[in-house]
Amino acid sequence: MAFLRLITALCLSVISISPSIAQELPQEIRQKELTMIDDKVVLGRTEKVYLPNITALNDIGIPAKIDTGADSTSIHAENIKITATNPIFNGLEGKALLDAIAIEFDALTSTKLRDREDKSDIMVSFDIIHPYSGDTIAVTLPLFRLAMIKSREEGHLARPVVELSLQIAGKTVLTEVNLTDRTRFSYPILIGKTFLRDTAWVNAGYDYLQEQDTALIIGRKERALINDIPLETSVSFTNRYSILHALNIKVDEKAKQVSFTVEGDNKQHKKMTVPLVKMLKFSNAQRPLVYVPVQLGSIDDDNVFNQPLLVYLRDRSKNSSQLRLGTEALNQNFIVDLGNTYLTERPIALFSSVSDEKTSFIMSPKEQITIDGITVNAKPSATIKTPLVKVSHITEDKRDTGRMVSYELTDINNNVHSFEKPIKRKIKVGDDVRPIVVSEITLPSSLLIKDVALKAIPTKNNDPFRFDVTPNLVHGSLLINARTTNLIHRHAALKAGYIEQAQVAGLSFPVKLDTGADVSSMHATDITTFVKDNKEWVSFTYTNTSNVKKTLTKEVIDEMRIKGRVGEKSNVRLVVNMQVKLGSVEKEIAVNLRDRSRFKYSMILGKNFLNNDIIVSSDQQFILTNSAS
Repeated sequence: MAFLRLITALCLSVISISPSIAQELPQEIRQKELTMIDDKVVLGRTEKVYLPNITALNDIGIPAKIDTGADSTSIHAENIKITATNPIFNGLEGKALLDAIAIEFDALTSTKLRDREDKSDIMVSFDIIHPYSGDTIAVTLPLFRLAMIKSREEGHLARPVVELSLQIAGKTVLTEVNLTDRTRFSYPILIGKTFLRDTAWVNAGYDYLQEQDTALIIGRKERALINDIPLETSVSFTNRYSILHALNIKVDEKAKQVSFTVEGDNKQHKKMTVPLVKMLKFSNAQRPLVYVPVQLGSIDDDNVFNQPLLVYLRDRSKNSSQLRLGTEALNQNFIVDLGNTYLTERPIALFSSVSDEKTSFIMSPKEQITIDGITVNAKPSATIKTPLVKVSHITEDKRDTGRMVSYELTDINNNVHSFEKPIKRKIKVGDDVRPIVVSEITLPSSLLIKDVALKAIPTKNNDPFRFDVTPNLVHGSLLINARTTNLIHRHAALKAGYIEQAQVAGLSFPVKLDTGADVSSMHATDITTFVKDNKEWVSFTYTNTSNVKKTLTKEVIDEMRIKGRVGEKSNVRLVVNMQVKLGSVEKEIAVNLRDRSRFKYSMILGKNFLNNDIIVSSDQQFILTNSAS
């Protein structure tokens, strides 16, 4: 419930953009989906990273998180070992050797380690695991320096740093890379400023932005092959991971392998054994996450999809599809034509070849659409034929002019609006009988007069979506781009520095723009909770480095559990709504409260503020605002 309250709060963010924006990007850049600005690539919040100098991996794109809030870049490595030729380190190994090197070279306050001319005196050997085969790839490189990472519990942790060539969107950078255990995190690579500086902007409103033009157009239903076993395939715009129907699942965590039987839609079976990526934790079970070879389309097709996909395994005998593609797979590889099925049985089209067609209408899984003058949250649906409006209650009565229906519709700001309309007809969906009315639906370039179905759903069910969009809403193809949100009303994003001046609660102070954070965070001390009108509230004190202090009182909308680094405990933070203004962008967003006294900036603005509005530079400050504003 707490998670749902947070998602609802994020979806109900109120956005106010000034129509006159000095930093607005040119129209032609907008049409190119912001993939290049000022000779720098624009990256999404996640992208594929290539390691061109490691032969076994140089053609494999490894998913990575792009984080303007991270000073350094890090990669998951195993069996990290340091060797040093200097006699003063004789007999030392492991953490003791790292600590001794840190002390000898004063790694916390000096650059002596980085500046030494011959770096072969200290070498680092480590293993990178091939994501598909599970094979160990041994790498040995000179120690470039030590990263001294702040720890909540141990002061500073020393991490070995090497120089490694990384490539994203065709840009190759020899960059400093921290070697660390990232098994607790979603992505094996974190791209920070050591790569981004002078190379890229980051658009937190997109995932896998650089993969968009080459995405393949697939239908809402497809047939895939895994080792020649045919599988009915469906899509999900709400679940991150893909699911594969599997029987006889046996996990050997020690050997890091999973054996299972794939069962196709024709009841054919094939046994498989693949490397275990990790175990996914659910509320009532754990499921193995693995890569499996998936083919969509004919092998003779130039655009055939034939590569491993990340899936978790479970018995889907009761489902109509054996393979369900989640948003991670869709974002990396596909655009979904919601009104069509089995498109991969004919030549597959690239998104770049259809995105400019006037017969195509493109939307994301989360939109805001105006119905009869009321703006509501909307999502695509492939399970119903008639567009569906979810209302809080329905009352019908018979009059001389015919049957009428009264209903209430909740807008994006939780305001309730009353309507009364003639019933055009009724449809039956299962046991549910739904009245059909005529509504005006406003899109950016057109006003549609459409039949919509009404269904009574209480507002307390925590479903923020009041409108289910179906393919027959528009003429031509309805294409779903799961990489982003609010695509229908997308305006030109603004360029901003990684540090900008914000106005919050009557105060003005510098904030850090952090594309790696899902939710924004604010410095808070003296945190005290209390109950008011049967709701939880919190009072707290905000203080910054300029000694600006203010006590605030807010309703608690959620709690967040934050992962710690290896060896650290996770911690719980209270979440409140705050009104934040940055230049011409103003939003009410969810903000978690924590003690940030050991950080330079008292507030970070994460994805829930940055998405769809701001493209962040990792090497410039105060582009959108000035330090005194």
